[in-house]
Amino acid sequence: MPVVQELRVRKETAPPQAGRTEPTQTEEEQKVRQDVAALLDTLLHGDTYSRLQAAGALGRIGEPAVDPLVQTLTDKETKARWNVAMALARVGEPAVGSLITITTTADDQVRNAAVWALAEIGDARAVEPLTAILRGEHSECCRALTAAALLKIGDPAGVAAVGEELAAGGGAFEGLVMEAYEGT
Repeated sequence: MPVVQELRVRKETAPPQAGRTEPTQTEEEQKVRQDVAALLDTLLHGDTYSRLQAAGALGRIGEPAVDPLVQTLTDKETKARWNVAMALARVGEPAVGSLITITTTADDQVRNAAVWALAEIGDARAVEPLTAILRGEHSECCRALTAAALLKIGDPAGVAAVGEELAAGGGAFEGLVMEAYEGT
């Protein structure tokens, strides 16, 4: 047996050294939860630069950050809702399902933040629920933000729905939509 292969076999079959153990999945998950909690605290209470850094770090963590971010976004006491939406947008695709669910909430502040995050992600799965909001929402602000999101996503069905609403809504609504679109 070649020496390198023999060393590899010895290492694979050797018992762990005293005092050293390989981290278990549970330990790794606990570490991620701790990291998410610390970053979430920074996202909510840090200075502007720290908040932006925390949003990016939460995005890199990905799916494990989604549930705590969603809970924070929907919490009535959250004062940094747009920072949380930014972090969810950075997470990307793993957050889409939760963000779509959030768009069904009655709270415009939460819905608007979720709509913005969906626009940033650009996932076509959001087109149908966003179109429903566009056609059924009473708040002009929410409708304009939703129309801008659909334009940003660029799916033909969403763009057509926005065109229909612009034709029916007049110049004032179009101005709101364009302002929201250019700001997103």
